[in-house]
Amino acid sequence: MTIPPQLWSFTEKHQRFFKFKECLAAGDQSPCEGQIVRAHIIPRSQLKQIAQDGHVVAVPTSLLAIMKMQRIGFEAKEIGVGEFSTMNCFCAGHDKALFAPVEDAPLVFSSEQLALLHYRAIAAEFYQRNSQLESAESELDYESNEPPNPRFSWIVMCSDQATEEAHQALVRTERLISARRFNELGSLVVRFDAVPAVMAAGAFRPIYDFAAKSVQRSVDLCCYVSMHLLAADGGAVLAFTWLRRDQPAEQFVRTFAALPREQMASLAVQCAFEHVEFTCMSDSWWSGLKRPMRGSLLERVRRANSLSYRRSPRCLSYRIHYADWPVAEVR
Repeated sequence: MTIPPQLWSFTEKHQRFFKFKECLAAGDQSPCEGQIVRAHIIPRSQLKQIAQDGHVVAVPTSLLAIMKMQRIGFEAKEIGVGEFSTMNCFCAGHDKALFAPVEDAPLVFSSEQLALLHYRAIAAEFYQRNSQLESAESELDYESNEPPNPRFSWIVMCSDQATEEAHQALVRTERLISARRFNELGSLVVRFDAVPAVMAAGAFRPIYDFAAKSVQRSVDLCCYVSMHLLAADGGAVLAFTWLRRDQPAEQFVRTFAALPREQMASLAVQCAFEHVEFTCMSDSWWSGLKRPMRGSLLERVRRANSLSYRRSPRCLSYRIHYADWPVAEVR
């Protein structure tokens, strides 16, 4: 099924808002150096650990790809490690200087590394939400006497709130990193005794926790949790991080920590597909899943990309055993 020319033109117009180049680290008052780079949210060195022939498997995230899949069905496909999880949100100088402790040193999930991973995830979230806001606002003519388009008015309202929430989280994280007050960031790190097969990095505003309880309401000022599913010492590692004063975020993570250990890997995968845009996997792991299991995960991505989606309280309840990764350590 092809995309009609008018829809193609519409999508191309809005896609450019998600390619805007801006250094979000300019707020630290140090001068930018070099051009804006396509910064990886998941480090390339991490992606290479699950890549086959230089490619990982993931659901494409571009607006054009999403529009196509909404018409023909969602699917995961091979994406080059140089293309996956990149954003134009840091200059070359800041990208190199800020993230050297996670890019140029072994990943041990120290307090500093966790803070930098959290910062990059929040920065990516702010960049996405702000781009979405500007994209929707371009469809509204505030000087017209005609009633505004209700669909885009609603998107603007939601995106404006999400952008403000992400910006507040970004500023707070910048301040704690600048002052090296890493103890102001809460964390839960789970090491699995299994080779990495799924990777994810992103920040989201949880509404329900792993116990199917509400932690915050979308109509209120919400706080963020960052999730990273990466690799260290040859094994998969899950890290949740949050700003310590954000009680809803802490409640969310506590319910994961209280899970039976045999459910943790599967629910980490489930959470990534439910909430984290930049989620990818090895071809061998994805191909090894039964078709209904792949379909269930793709359905989560499809719903997350629908404006009408309202999450169920049980969206993170254990249902399917996606991953058999024994837990080696929880801290």
